[in-house]
Amino acid sequence: MLIDNVKSPEDIKGFSKEQLEKLAEEIRKGLMNRLSKKGGHFGPNFGFVEATIALHYVFNSPVDKFVFDVSHQSYVHKMLTGRKDAYFYDEHFADVSGYTNPEESEHDFFNVGHTSTSISLACGLAKGRDLKGDKENIVANKIFAGLVDGRISKQLKEICLLDQTYVKAEDGKQTVKAYLASVNPAIKLTKIVRYEVGEGMEKKNEDFAAEVAAQMGM
Repeated sequence: MLIDNVKSPEDIKGFSKEQLEKLAEEIRKGLMNRLSKKGGHFGPNFGFVEATIALHYVFNSPVDKFVFDVSHQSYVHKMLTGRKDAYFYDEHFADVSGYTNPEESEHDFFNVGHTSTSISLACGLAKGRDLKGDKENIVANKIFAGLVDGRISKQLKEICLLDQTYVKAEDGKQTVKAYLASVNPAIKLTKIVRYEVGEGMEKKNEDFAAEVAAQMGM
């Protein structure tokens, strides 16, 4: 199997498109093996396979830091960071927990098991990075269901303080706009650098702020 050759994310960076697709198939087999026997979170991981592969293909973990909301969708991340045996071999099931765990790997930064934590944690990492003058990327993986949590309002305020922060939404323009229109108007939307929805669709911060302000009746 291709995944037998993956000891760290660096190992997939030379894969072809066809190899990456094959890797995704193998990962799903590993997920099914563990989850059908031991239990765990099916949907968050089966639906996040290609996205996780893409993150590790593009970014440089653990220099670039990934933070997972809840972190129950981190199984693929674990398989790509040297922990695949816990998914393919029954005798290794106990090697990993169901969530990210810094004691397991240098690629994990928090013990997390609750929704609506990723943005705040990522902001903390980003602020620490900036204080040290470093340049690594901080990536928050936000589950869409977490957008209904009230804490997202405060988190949006926090990311607005980071000039280089952008919001990328893949779940549909109207859904995201409708949600943001319900958020506290005190959020400084003009500080969001970029708003994207879908391939090739981008609006600059001032246009987006004006759209949301209009929805709010401001």
